[in-house]
Amino acid sequence: MAKQINDEKMKLIDLAPFERVSNYSLLGVHDISILIKTLEREAHLIQLLSSIQKYGFQGPILIADDSKEPYGKSVKAKFPDLQIHYLELPYDTGTAEGRNKMLKLVQTPYFLLCDDDFVFDKRTRIPLMIKLLNDFNLDILGGVFRQHNRKTRLGKYLLQFNKFLNRFDLTLPSYQFYEYHAGLSVEKGRIALFPVAYMNPVTICDLTHNFFLARTEKVKAFEGWNPLLKGGEHQNFFIRAKLAGLKVGTTRKCGVIHDQWTPNSETYIALRNRGNEYQMIALEEFGVDRLDNYREVLGGTFGLP
Repeated sequence: MAKQINDEKMKLIDLAPFERVSNYSLLGVHDISILIKTLEREAHLIQLLSSIQKYGFQGPILIADDSKEPYGKSVKAKFPDLQIHYLELPYDTGTAEGRNKMLKLVQTPYFLLCDDDFVFDKRTRIPLMIKLLNDFNLDILGGVFRQHNRKTRLGKYLLQFNKFLNRFDLTLPSYQFYEYHAGLSVEKGRIALFPVAYMNPVTICDLTHNFFLARTEKVKAFEGWNPLLKGGEHQNFFIRAKLAGLKVGTTRKCGVIHDQWTPNSETYIALRNRGNEYQMIALEEFGVDRLDNYREVLGGTFGLP
């Protein structure tokens, strides 16, 4: 995912590791469903579900699995106390259609979108996300990612140390986090991104992370994700939301660990390496072939250079 780089990223950010329990405990949260799309990453999914269970969530968890050999049976056996609805889909159904299948089944007023390589901790703060969404009259509220680095010896050590601290409800300070938010200008024949300065506690924007809380009926009203997309669905979704008139925001006060690593699976790597093809399909829906100013605002490109 493209990363917005600025000086604030390396500052020590006080994410209040001793936050009051009411902001992170999920015991009293019953009006949201958690949606998780998974593909060939059982170990990731188990790690995420373990973190959700730790904070007492008792609401619906919908999982869409389009792996070659879905792992629903073994996963559900590990979490008998979680309210899991597991959808085993045909192989390579795709991220967008998998999310749409889950969305149709949601009966709660809110849903929380998660990738399978996320991990909850005390700074995820779903109850606070609900409060901010309502206080600012938003339809979608995104949080921040805290990237975990397994590629260096120091990164692996810090991961292990943080897991040890988590046993005592402590966490390492969050001095590295990645923001991904922007505004969208949509005109006939041109869609462009523009930078949006962060405002505390919530920044109004049009595009944010794939970790977000949303009003279910608002997303159902524009039919969610473009079902053709097996990549490039993220940017496409937020353009669709913009055109549908949804109000979007992001916050630094809530976030999730993004424990990003690629399994040693040639099948999985091949599926992940076809993003450019689907970027063009994602843009065809709006009659454009690129998102202008993408490099300047978020880094990288989307569509034609």
